[in-house]
Amino acid sequence: MARRVKDIMLALSEYAVVDEDATILDALRALEASQARLPAGRQPHRAILVRDARGRIVGKLHHFAFLRALRPERRAMAERGMLDRAGVGDDLRDRSMQTLDLLAGDLVDVCARARSVAVREVYTSATVSIDEDASLFDAMAEFLAHQTLSLLVRRGGQTVGILRLSDLFDELARQIKQGECLEDKDGR
Repeated sequence: MARRVKDIMLALSEYAVVDEDATILDALRALEASQARLPAGRQPHRAILVRDARGRIVGKLHHFAFLRALRPERRAMAERGMLDRAGVGDDLRDRSMQTLDLLAGDLVDVCARARSVAVREVYTSATVSIDEDASLFDAMAEFLAHQTLSLLVRRGGQTVGILRLSDLFDELARQIKQGECLEDKDGR
């Protein structure tokens, strides 16, 4: 019998999930706790799922989101107005702001700041999903079409888990090594 998405996905209970109002520190703690509960042989998580006030999964907190949380804030509007009045051109202003960002990153304790950044400020919306009864062939097509590292898995309209590209890869590698065939949705 051909395996389905539900056979290799991680249920929400096995994955790190935080509320939109959680902080980056809360998210890191949730990630650590979920890593400890990870089933044997599964690759570590690379993201944390974000849920809204109604309990729906609305996004992911991934590596780039963490980097956004660490980036020092700057008052671009005030600085721009002052630099414009001084006759500073766009190219010099942009290079100066990049340099300021690098210096501020060294001078400001960005880790302390990130501890209190709200997840809602940096997460990425999650819109790509697949049905739990979809074939692995369909999952492969979705990953290729959307160039993403994970797909939300739904049952009806509810998100019930996540399918990570790493889990699909591990399953396909297992099938190839064992000489099994990946069947498409038409049984070919």
